[in-house]
Amino acid sequence: MQFSDADFALFDRYYFQFRQMKEFQPTLVEGVKAEYKARWDVWKEFAALCQQRTVGFGKPKVESWTNGWQVRSHFWAYYKGVSRQDSASMVAILLNKNNFRIYLEWHAYRSADSVTSYEDHVRWVDYLPEWVRELGIDARQYQVWTSYEDELDNYVCLQDYLENQEVRDRFAELLENSKKWLRIGRIIPRDEAVKCVAMEEIVSDVMRELSYLYSKTESLE
Repeated sequence: MQFSDADFALFDRYYFQFRQMKEFQPTLVEGVKAEYKARWDVWKEFAALCQQRTVGFGKPKVESWTNGWQVRSHFWAYYKGVSRQDSASMVAILLNKNNFRIYLEWHAYRSADSVTSYEDHVRWVDYLPEWVRELGIDARQYQVWTSYEDELDNYVCLQDYLENQEVRDRFAELLENSKKWLRIGRIIPRDEAVKCVAMEEIVSDVMRELSYLYSKTESLE
């Protein structure tokens, strides 16, 4: 599958709440709903296709295109290991107006029911040098960012994170509690993403690489 500019442009709008659209853009409401639903159907098929190309991950859970009172500012889906459906650790994909992401994530919304803890999840950070070395990871292709930063463009290159103590210290200071966790993954800018003719292949490759870190989030007990 190949994303188009229109897939990204879907989220580049002033109003997301139906109340606002009805007030300021009343003639566009039904068209916006129809376009969201149509593109979300394709997104759902794409998420399923990515899973079919991987080993060990269950079927994706795909977030709806609306929560009832507004359309989303992104499309989102996540995958958990077949044997790890009751853990809050997962691999997610996200499409917003600026980029497409594949990343290791902590599902905070489900953390109360998780058989693994936040402390279990964050152990992956300790294995970064080993991961890069053993899998031959190109650290220039990966990015790290935190859960509470704006999702559009606040991130640093993994290579900078690994080589610069000041960068690591800055992130350490930010990670004060389980509501501010570190993410790692591939962030592909819009202008690059529209040139990828088989994005599902990139997703499956990244999921395979992230599986190493994902495996480190299991409980040691």
